[in-house]
Amino acid sequence: MTYKTILVEVGADPGCRDRLRAAAALAARFGAHLAGLTPTGIRLGAVRGGNDDATHLAELERDRLRSQAFAFGGMMRDMVAEAGADIAFSHDVIEEEAGRAFVLQGKSADLVVMAQRSPAGVVPSLVTDLPEQVLLGTGRPVIIVPQLPPPLHGGHLLIAWDGGREAARAVADALPLLSHARHVTVVVAGGASTAHGDGASLGLLHTWLQRHGIVAGHHAVPRGHEPPADAILAAAEAVRADMLVAGCYGHSRVRELVMGGTTRSLLHRAPWPVMMSH
Repeated sequence: MTYKTILVEVGADPGCRDRLRAAAALAARFGAHLAGLTPTGIRLGAVRGGNDDATHLAELERDRLRSQAFAFGGMMRDMVAEAGADIAFSHDVIEEEAGRAFVLQGKSADLVVMAQRSPAGVVPSLVTDLPEQVLLGTGRPVIIVPQLPPPLHGGHLLIAWDGGREAARAVADALPLLSHARHVTVVVAGGASTAHGDGASLGLLHTWLQRHGIVAGHHAVPRGHEPPADAILAAAEAVRADMLVAGCYGHSRVRELVMGGTTRSLLHRAPWPVMMSH
């Protein structure tokens, strides 16, 4: 298993260059095609059908957004060139709402790289719940990259394990990264017992990893009243991890996404890249 198509979010947010740099490093490592995507946020048909003045103004805005979106292709070329490797890449501009565009394109990617959103949505250029939409809508792993991330060399990966289906999916999806890592550590927040059974699943995880040539360490977190996300982030800092691997817990309702508290915290607060799967 490897990654051969990596889809990356390309936009106007301050962290875009760092995100492109991280995605290019991954593409170089795995010999993957790097596919940049910039949705305009406006569907082509949405600017038609009104009165002449409204249609004209909408088309002007559409043209402005298209020009801005295509300009991001130059930034992507610069970041790929900076990576210093022969990386195949493309940049597509789609006249579509961001969630629809990324869910459509993400289903044909091995890995999606996206920007971290702040809980308050303080970066206006970012759709606040876009990573959640992609996680729930594509069935593909997503790496959430914060602003000013550490170098994404994957030297030490921390697996957040609870024995659940989502965590198992995330570890399987992260196998290419885990195989390249110098160190892998497993943390079970709240002690050996989990919501999905006793510590047996932890031993089975270590056995499975070993069969793939991965010898993982274990970081014990004592039982307590600390929220699981806080315990996971503290463990990552303690072992000096540079990426987290975790399951995404959530489901969709009509017009809203309902995410687990630990998932939300890791998505919005982690100072390191987080790879999640649903």
